[in-house]
Amino acid sequence: MRRATAWVVVVGVAVLGITGPASAADGFWVSIATGVAGSSTPTGYQDWWFETPHGPPPVAVTGLSGGTIEATTGGGSSFFTGGAVPVVVPTTDGYGYLAGGSKPSDLSNALKRQVAGGQGLASGAPDASATTPPANALLLSAVLGDPDSTGARSLTVAVADPQSNPVAGGVVSVPDGGWWVIGLGPGDKDTTTNPGNGNGNGNGGNPGNGNGGDGGTDGTPGGPIATPEPATGLLLGVGGLAAGGFRLFNRRRTK
Repeated sequence: MRRATAWVVVVGVAVLGITGPASAADGFWVSIATGVAGSSTPTGYQDWWFETPHGPPPVAVTGLSGGTIEATTGGGSSFFTGGAVPVVVPTTDGYGYLAGGSKPSDLSNALKRQVAGGQGLASGAPDASATTPPANALLLSAVLGDPDSTGARSLTVAVADPQSNPVAGGVVSVPDGGWWVIGLGPGDKDTTTNPGNGNGNGNGGNPGNGNGGDGGTDGTPGGPIATPEPATGLLLGVGGLAAGGFRLFNRRRTK
């Protein structure tokens, strides 16, 4: 009896030692906000989150068409066109953003994911002199389309990992004479709600575009997301086997 009991305890301790406590992976937010001139309230918004297990990466703008773009961090701003890419935004210790049009002075709504938790702008300045993207950089392209009959223009944004695998992206509508802001920066994933799609997609309950990322948050939030710890299933399985072995051992002893 003592041997069987000791065996169960030792296995339980070994399993706990192997699995250890779960830790949250590093992550990164990409967001797109658009609005009318003179207003800081976005008329369209989408965002995506994905894991960056090796730490926050820089972002390299590798494609741009449709006008002039402004890249901003805590180290300064850089204005450029498609002929100047790649331009590197060093989002390794804070957030940065890309903007077009007459952006408002208050960007707290447009950059709500990036400023969450009191995070500040990245310390380094955008690098417009780079000849190639850094090996660990996310790769971003932005295409601003021609005006439609109402003067609105579509903005198509695509973000890929260093191996060119898509991780985020979508299409938003920029109002006539309006502004747009692409937020970029590290941050934790919000696990309390299941975000819906952003402007133009309409399905509040479904995840948005982007491979491996989360959809926009204009939709109605869903319920809490509960993810079981990896050790739980393993402990239950081992516990069941141990209990079965103990009963078999006890049965043989009583015969």
